[in-house]
This record gives sequence, C-alpha cells and structure tokens, in this order.
Amino acid sequence: MYLKQKPYNKIGFVDSGLGGLTVFKKVKKLMSDKEYIYFADSANVPYGSKTRDQMLMISENIVRFFNEQQIDLLVVACNTLTSIALDYMKSIANFDIIGVVEYGVKSAIKTTSNKKVGVIATKATVDNGLYKKLLEQKGVEVCQSACFDFVSFVEEDCKDKDKIVEKVEEYLKPIVDFGADTIILGCTHYPILIEYLKQYTGENIKFVDPADSLSEDVYEICGSYQNKCDTKYFVTKNPSDFKINGSKIIGEPIEKVTEME
Repeated sequence: MYLKQKPYNKIGFVDSGLGGLTVFKKVKKLMSDKEYIYFADSANVPYGSKTRDQMLMISENIVRFFNEQQIDLLVVACNTLTSIALDYMKSIANFDIIGVVEYGVKSAIKTTSNKKVGVIATKATVDNGLYKKLLEQKGVEVCQSACFDFVSFVEEDCKDKDKIVEKVEEYLKPIVDFGADTIILGCTHYPILIEYLKQYTGENIKFVDPADSLSEDVYEICGSYQNKCDTKYFVTKNPSDFKINGSKIIGEPIEKVTEME
C-alpha cells in the first residue's frame, strides 16, 4: 500500500475521544523516536451516532487541522471515521492516511477457523457495512452488533460496571448464538472493555484488535528514521477529563492538553 521505510517522522492520530489512544499506545511502544500529534474530537463524541454528512464535515475539519500541523502520516484511529470518510479525507489531505478497518478484516480472516466472524461497532460503522462487505468478499459469514453505550462507558471511565455487564450480554448474545469463533473490536474504545467481553464469551471466542496489525504495519512503513521524541495532545472539549482518563489508558502521565476552539 505504501513504500516501505518511508521517512515519516511526524505522525498524527485522530479519534472522537479516548479510544484512539489504544492504537496510539501500541504504535508508540514500537517507535518512541517520532513526533506525535493526537487529536481527540471530544466535542463531537460519539461519532457513531452522527450522519454521513455530519461525518464528512467533521473529517474536513480534521484534515484542515492536520494540514496546518504539517504531519507526514495520519492514522485514523476510529472505525466510524474510517468507514465513512477515509476516501474523502485522502482526497483533500497533504499527507498519507491509513485507517483501521482493513487491519481488522485481515486479522479476522487469519484468526477464524469456522469462517464465522462477529463485528461489534458503533451504529454508524454497522450501518455503513464496510466490515461486512469486505469479510463476505473473502467467504466469511458475518454477524454485526451495534453497541450503543460502549463509547460512553469508556469516556466515563467505566464507572457503571453493572450496566457494562448487562449491555455486554445484550450486544454479544446474537454473535455468540450465531456461532462466531472470532469477534472484531470494531471501535477503538472497545479494547478498554476487553475483560468484560471475555468474561461473557469465555475462551471459545477470540477477539481481534485492529490496532495490533496496524501498529506493526506503521512500524514497517516508518522504519527507524530518527527524530525527536515528542507528543502533543489536542482536544475540542474537556481537556482535564482527557488528561486524567487518557493517562490511565496509555500508562503514563499526560502533562499537557490543548483545547481547540
């Protein structure tokens, strides 16, 4: 897809909120010698409830921001944004862009034994149907489930544990009944709920996090070109909440968060 060992030194990440940090964390672990910019569009979270037109407008603002930052590569660490707006973003960006969906598909195909895969994602991602389309093209049967509350649970620091358990059963039961042996975490917020998910499904179902193969590919793309190590965080709302909860996710203190108007 891209020329390997391309000198990408300034890399951007975007998500509606905290979820994209699950992707960023894995990339940064492989490459500490890069300049990173993480943008959380927290004023518009969750993306999963937005219309296509709203998402295209949001994506245009995101690209404008990263064009101004003069990045080399953008990782769209959001399945909804990838599903709906990736091609449009590529058409107006001054940098290369990769999204998460294709990595979830590739990993699921490698993981499944019975060719039955579940996809848990936001309503917008499920309605868009990109995961289903790409998997079915490879001869895989698909059962999708829109998990309306999961993003909010994560953004609220998973405080209502009983409610999480209740909703996990509600959303995953159709996939378990379907007989899937693999489930794609089709939203970057969902890895934060993985223990709740595994508690319900047991050991018979494997979970695929697209961030695993994505981070490995980004490492191959970027290579070991040396650069200053620096990370800047930008949000469109609630910088203090992002600082506190984001630090828990990445496992290190977030010292400064800039709020954008």
